[in-house]
Amino acid sequence: MSLQKEVTPMPQTAMSTLGIENIANYLGGGVFCCKNDGVLTIIYASASFYRMFGYSEGEITALNGPAPNRLLSSDQRINWGRLAESLKKRGLAELELKLVRKDGDYIWTICCLRLMTAGDGSEYFCGVLEDITKRRHSIKREREQLEIIKKARRELAASEERYRIIMEQAADPICDYNFKTQELYCSPPFKEKFGIEVNADGLLDQLYHSDIIFDDDKSRILNDIYDFLNGSNPRSPEYRFKDVNGNYRWYRVRSTVIRDEQKEPLRMIAFISDIDRQKRETISLKEKAEHDQLTGLYNRMTTNALIDKAIGQSSPGSRHALFTIDIDNFKNVNDNLGHLVGDEVIVDIASKIKKKFREDDIIGRIGGDEFVVFLMDISRRDVRRKADVLQTIFRNAHPQDDAELRVSGSIGVAFYPDDGKNYNELFAKADAAMYAAKNSGKDAYRTYADMTLQDK
Repeated sequence: MSLQKEVTPMPQTAMSTLGIENIANYLGGGVFCCKNDGVLTIIYASASFYRMFGYSEGEITALNGPAPNRLLSSDQRINWGRLAESLKKRGLAELELKLVRKDGDYIWTICCLRLMTAGDGSEYFCGVLEDITKRRHSIKREREQLEIIKKARRELAASEERYRIIMEQAADPICDYNFKTQELYCSPPFKEKFGIEVNADGLLDQLYHSDIIFDDDKSRILNDIYDFLNGSNPRSPEYRFKDVNGNYRWYRVRSTVIRDEQKEPLRMIAFISDIDRQKRETISLKEKAEHDQLTGLYNRMTTNALIDKAIGQSSPGSRHALFTIDIDNFKNVNDNLGHLVGDEVIVDIASKIKKKFREDDIIGRIGGDEFVVFLMDISRRDVRRKADVLQTIFRNAHPQDDAELRVSGSIGVAFYPDDGKNYNELFAKADAAMYAAKNSGKDAYRTYADMTLQDK
């Protein structure tokens, strides 16, 4: 990644992705946008980005030259051209990068990256960096502790008492299950953290039917245990357990199985680490990145990705509908009553739409006064009814005596698969239908199939 700095206006499409800058600053991350021009010229970077690497913006500029400095460590190389092609297909990539600070220290980061295209065809990598150096060091320490335990098991097989001493000295809970004797041992911190004692008899049933595991995690943790015993490693061994105070917290469970010469399990040792704070911060950042900050609806990029994902998972014969809705007379409200009132109207409409639709319907705000609703497995008759519901919501959003200040909604609808096979195709058709509805007098509903040749 080049440290070159180009003083040019940032593309609007890229700027729209940076609404999470304040969140990234708060969490110690960094937001950046760089041109896909071979040397990755930085177009924009947040203050937290520069702090992460110890450079000032002026120092970045001073480093320009025929051999621009690289942030990537010398043992990491990325084919950015190939990555750009991959991003065009996948939309979003998450990379683990080893980077170099100004002082020469290495930092490990998770980079959430998208490829944006400006109106002139220029391509930009836009992303958020999260410093995970401490987390990696924590994981390394956990692995080292597990290695210590495994080494102790090999070296002290004849001395169970000395092995117990090692277990009890660990600060985090450790559980040790002996498959041969069917005995379960949990170190003292286990009871201190969770306030319970478990025994080996019917262990899995105990865990499943108790409330120590968060309900949504129960099936996953049991499946992960079976998979782990069969030789597979869980992809995300992070679960919510109830602590001694009755609160569910996030924990990472690192496990190891000691096997005999026939590969049969002898012992399974689980090392349990509290990761609640960093997990909730990561979840919060993800939520902020995916949602419109004013309304809480999905933002444009997330709406696009979720609809394409839903279409990709559709079974043969599925029929879906995409609504685009534009608020009529909204500019008059902003111009005459102010943007604060305009925001109140937007928030009121968003809240009412969420209450009137199913939880799995995809609802997004894709522009200042434009919304998208994607309904799966719906008939044309029900689409008409849903359009009536939407029109009622918009008509009642801002009652005014002055007709110029009353708002309503112009609605366009496109159907999958008749009008398009992906989000972009469906949106283009629904948007055309919406403008046909608006041109017919506003406060109207039109499907793409119902448009006349003149409308099209």
